[in-house]
Amino acid sequence: MTNETVIPQDLAIRKLEDALRLRVGRGRRYSFAGLADATGIKTRTLESYVQGASPSLANLLSLCAVLGPGFTSDLLSVAGQSAKEGTTDDPEHMRMLSVLTGFSHQLAEAVEDGHVDHREAAQLQPVAQRVIDLAEPIARGNRGQGND
Repeated sequence: MTNETVIPQDLAIRKLEDALRLRVGRGRRYSFAGLADATGIKTRTLESYVQGASPSLANLLSLCAVLGPGFTSDLLSVAGQSAKEGTTDDPEHMRMLSVLTGFSHQLAEAVEDGHVDHREAAQLQPVAQRVIDLAEPIARGNRGQGND
């Protein structure tokens, strides 16, 4: 039985080389020196990646951070995946629904006797703040991907 999820080292390296050649070098968005400044990786080390050297995990992640989701998607395409820009402003609709449901449950229990006492109010406060934090990106109209 063969494992089709195993990605050969030479294929992974070739993907990295191709993705770098598209973005780095003469006439490209980044020079090797500019990318070295942005990532903290030595210029000679970056040039070696285009010649088949394997980066450390830290260097690879630095390259992904600087070169963005297009570069990262090029690398991940061999695994049938892609990347997207991650921001803390993306709404999290499913998490919002979960937190809001929990808050509603706590609030219903608190008002069951007709009022919310100081202990119940103190317990509701952090959950209410979490609802506000999660609702803010939705209220601004930001659209998340994959969270709907």
